[in-house]
Amino acid sequence: MTLTQIKLLIEIYKSGFNLSEATEKMHVVQSAGSRQLKLLEEELGFPVFMRKGQRLIGFTQVGEKVFEQAKQICMAEHNIKRIVETMQSQDEGCIRLGTTHTQARYILPSVLEQFILTHPKIKLHIEESSPENLYHFLKLDKIDVAICSELISKQDDLVSGKAYNWEHVLIAPHHHPIWDTDLSLRNCLHFPILSYMKGFTHSDKVLQAFRKIDEGFEFDIVASDADVIKTYVKKDFGLGVIAQMAFEEEDKQHFKCVPLGHQVGKSATYYAHLSKRYLPPYLDDFISLFLQTVLQRFG
Repeated sequence: MTLTQIKLLIEIYKSGFNLSEATEKMHVVQSAGSRQLKLLEEELGFPVFMRKGQRLIGFTQVGEKVFEQAKQICMAEHNIKRIVETMQSQDEGCIRLGTTHTQARYILPSVLEQFILTHPKIKLHIEESSPENLYHFLKLDKIDVAICSELISKQDDLVSGKAYNWEHVLIAPHHHPIWDTDLSLRNCLHFPILSYMKGFTHSDKVLQAFRKIDEGFEFDIVASDADVIKTYVKKDFGLGVIAQMAFEEEDKQHFKCVPLGHQVGKSATYYAHLSKRYLPPYLDDFISLFLQTVLQRFG
């Protein structure tokens, strides 16, 4: 068994069991990749992959166990390389950060602004996506650390920590009649309501809170980020329900805002990375600065 064969297993998984794509990423011809798989399975004495004709469609049951060990070997190789790189140049490197639009737009700018002052040679790559995708990206080694919802705190293969708690808020123009009511969710139902589309910024929590009052409730307008919601609320399309951190100081001239945590429930943002991943000092520094910043803002 060789390290090349181990890496090929990983690349095949990352490419969705597309051997051609995997061998291309490893800069070898497909026939050579097929030969390596055959040699590996001959040495092990059992098939690692399930096949449909000549096509790979997944791991066999025992192949899954081999793959899990292969991941640890590749993780160790990656960690060794990062340790060497850190020893050679402690102030250079790259952080591959995965996060949601809300975190990237409203939380991270102030964190990164401070981080760059103390780590000017560290490059940053920011990947915006849903929490489900970010977990998948961590497993595929496409990002180093993820910042998003509780989903990443529930995975056994991740090390995670809570960064801060937050709640949704109701916004509407200053002249809106909702401000003459007791601001209950029931009274909100008399007006069109705009919020996040499914899968974004805990929209399900808001939706379920309204459905406890009206089983058939649906948002009148949905969007993937708060800036769009605020634009339409400003134009009197209805009430807006957005994440607390998306309501900024300059928004006060356009809207009134009231917290909904007592009616909808509170949420939390977490950070996470693979449990056996070596973190260079500058990545530790970034996580520490992120936690300090949100602590000052949210307590």
